[in-house]
Amino acid sequence: MKSGKSKQPLVSVLITVYNGMPFLKEAIQGIQQQTYKHWELIVVDDQSTDASLSYLRLIDDERITILENGKMGRGKALNYGLKHCRGVYVAINDADDFSYPRRIEKQVHFLNSNPDYGLVGSNFTKLFSNGVKVDSHKSLHNQSLRIELSKHSCVQHSTVLFRKSVLDEIGGYNTRIKYLFDRDIYIRVAEVSKIANLPEHLVVINRHDNQFFLHTYKGFERQLHTLKVNFLAIAKLNLPKYLYISRTLTFVYSILSNYFRQATQLWKK
Repeated sequence: MKSGKSKQPLVSVLITVYNGMPFLKEAIQGIQQQTYKHWELIVVDDQSTDASLSYLRLIDDERITILENGKMGRGKALNYGLKHCRGVYVAINDADDFSYPRRIEKQVHFLNSNPDYGLVGSNFTKLFSNGVKVDSHKSLHNQSLRIELSKHSCVQHSTVLFRKSVLDEIGGYNTRIKYLFDRDIYIRVAEVSKIANLPEHLVVINRHDNQFFLHTYKGFERQLHTLKVNFLAIAKLNLPKYLYISRTLTFVYSILSNYFRQATQLWKK
């Protein structure tokens, strides 16, 4: 497939999976149905105990590479996959999410047209287990996204297309942390390049009870780590210093709100 006189750049799609069934099959089919055809798919199985690996081994598609390297955990699995990505661009697709057919086409066009950008995400649709769908309305432009990185993850991981040269420059994912691998890497990419979201809803994000971080990353530990990442964004991106106070006050308010809510529940008992 040609784009003008030159061959389209190779896109490496990276999926890491731990017990990804039943969503994994749809995730992979979403990549196979892309209108953009010059891609490879790297799937890293993080020692799944369900039928994920059995399913992956049955796929007959020479564009798909299945990697097994024992139990690594999320961050190491992502970096292990990145070592095998040959593309000019790297698209992230979580194992339980589905990319619409024109996702890669649209994002490649954006990065081809904007060489000063290191990543582009998009809006998305959340699909809950009860069938409810909610469309996102994320900020789109570099400056607003940089500010928002000091508050929350304003880019959805499963929507991201990275420029591989930028990932190489920053050293990939930070395996010294346990949570917020996505926001940490966005901050480090934003430190050396511009970032953006596309307005279109290009991915379906499945929300379900089996998601790992839903059960392991919560409470005070989550709030404290989030504050640390907020401070990281403010420092690395040279954001206004008043944001340190603003984010700290939000943290304190959240802690006190949780305390009073728990105290009220105990009093009612």
